[in-house]
Amino acid sequence: MRSPRHTTQSEGGAQLTLVSTPPVATETITPAAVRRRPRTRMGRNARMAERLEMIAVQAERDAAAAVMAHDDVTAREMLERSQAARKAASLLRAGPSGVRELLAS
Repeated sequence: MRSPRHTTQSEGGAQLTLVSTPPVATETITPAAVRRRPRTRMGRNARMAERLEMIAVQAERDAAAAVMAHDDVTAREMLERSQAARKAASLLRAGPSGVRELLAS
């Protein structure tokens, strides 16, 4: 068994490397404090606003398909649905303090 005096680097020798890590891996590995996931959970209003935006996009696609099929009534309904969904999403994003400004405009 070696004494602690022989295990130190006081003589200027290099420490024995047991596992070699490629340089590419050392560039991508970061400490745990840096790797913490950012808070990605959105609030309820933000999730509902995203859902309403998806509804608006789908309604616009349906309106375009209705125009191509020469169905003007359905196209008009889909455009109105799209506008209503976008307005509701903007109200949700504005929150309680910004609703007055949105309704005034």
